Amino acid sequence: MVDAGFSCRELERRLSLFGAEPTQIEAVLLTHEHTDHTRGVKRFCIEHHLPLYATRGTQALTPLEGVDTTTIAAEVEVRLNGMAVRPFKVSHLAAEPVAFSISANSSKIGIASDLGCITPSVVEEMSGSNMMLVEANYDVSMLLAGDYPDFLKRAIKSDHGHLSNDDAATLSRRASSQGTLLVVLVHLSRDNNTPDLARQTVQSQMERSKHKPRIEVIEHGEAGGPFRLG
Repeated sequence: MVDAGFSCRELERRLSLFGAEPTQIEAVLLTHEHTDHTRGVKRFCIEHHLPLYATRGTQALTPLEGVDTTTIAAEVEVRLNGMAVRPFKVSHLAAEPVAFSISANSSKIGIASDLGCITPSVVEEMSGSNMMLVEANYDVSMLLAGDYPDFLKRAIKSDHGHLSNDDAATLSRRASSQGTLLVVLVHLSRDNNTPDLARQTVQSQMERSKHKPRIEVIEHGEAGGPFRLG
C-alpha cells in the first residue's frame, strides 16, 4: 500500500470494495508526511501488524509511535516479498518526499504524485512502466481564475507544488514506452480541476505520441479501479 490518507476504518472499507483485505498487504510505503497521505497510517499499521517504510524526514514529522518502521532513501532499492521497490526524489514542499517505482515478474508500476516539477530523473524512473499513476492536480486556467489566495496559487504552481494537467501530459508522454498500457491520473483538485479536463489534456498529447496507453482518471475523494494490465 502506498500512503494511507484515510482513517483506518475507511481504508478497510475501500479495500473491501475491491475484494481485498489488510492481510493481503505486505507493507505500507509513505511518500511524504502531509496528512492527506498519512492520516490513518499509524492505527492501520498497528491494528494489522504491518511494517512501514518511509524516509527519515517523513518519519520525523509523522506520528508513528508503536509502528514497526524501516528507513528508506531515494535511489536505494528495497525488496518486499519478490517486489523491487525503488524510491526516487521528487520536488515538493515536504521534508524528504519520494515517489516510487515497483517492479515484479517483469512488470513495473510507476507512481508519481505530489511533485512540483518534472526532472530528468523523474522521467527516467517512470520510464519502462507498464502502468503509471501520474498526478494531474490542477487546470491552470481554473486555478488562476479561482478563489484561492495568490500566495497559495503561487505555491501550487511552483517547482515544489503540484503537477498541472499539462505537466501530467508531458510526463506521461515522455515516460511512455511500447510496454506502457495504462496511465491513471490521480490527486485531482476538487476546486481547480475536473476529470474531463484532466483526461482531455493528457489524451490530446498522447494522441500525438507514438505510444497510446489507455487513460483513466480517479476523481477527487473517490475510489478507482481495480486496474489490471493486459
